[in-house]
Amino acid sequence: MFSSSSSLLILIIGFCLGVIFIYFVTRLKTAKAFKIDSETLLVKFPIIGYAEIKEPLGYSGLFIKEVSSNLEKIEMINRYIDFNVVLNYANRYNIEYIGFEGDLDGKWSEGKLAFNTLSKSPNGGYNIHLNPNLDRKVVSDKLSKQLGFEIKPDELYTFLFLHEIGHTKKSGNECYITAMVNHSLSGGRRAVRRRRALSELYKRTERYADDFAMRELIKLKKGMN
Repeated sequence: MFSSSSSLLILIIGFCLGVIFIYFVTRLKTAKAFKIDSETLLVKFPIIGYAEIKEPLGYSGLFIKEVSSNLEKIEMINRYIDFNVVLNYANRYNIEYIGFEGDLDGKWSEGKLAFNTLSKSPNGGYNIHLNPNLDRKVVSDKLSKQLGFEIKPDELYTFLFLHEIGHTKKSGNECYITAMVNHSLSGGRRAVRRRRALSELYKRTERYADDFAMRELIKLKKGMN
């Protein structure tokens, strides 16, 4: 059986714990939270310092820091191409990603303007990469002469983006990527006729991509897309 002094001590301890609890509840608004990952917050509480807190999943709102980071990326893309155009075509042609990483370990090989790859996303789709280091006037003039179609410097990256979409099967192009994969799996040991056929297929897909990009660029200029 507890003595009266023990009971009093327990009451005092309980009272103190209650005061501390109320203090931290009232001061919780001053706590600063930093998102570590999709489930974890690093929270700085008054006095006690930092603590990690696991968040329940199922949030339907937005984490501001993530939005801020994405807005910076959108602003960067807007320097080259209207992001609304990117979204419109991405939704229609299953474009998973747009970026500026090059074809050689993140660096760009000489003369490479843009390229696309198959996405590793479970949804499939494509990744499109644009070379951000191009002299817009020089490249747009060169392409205009090659195609017999005027591409203004401020339209260059839109054209390149559309050209890469024009390579996708969903745009109606023949799947050159699949043909090349099959050729590679065979060790490249195919007859001269097969290699010639691949070369012709490549030229056709390039012509199709150019035609697609020119056609869509005209629509954009007319406000049809």
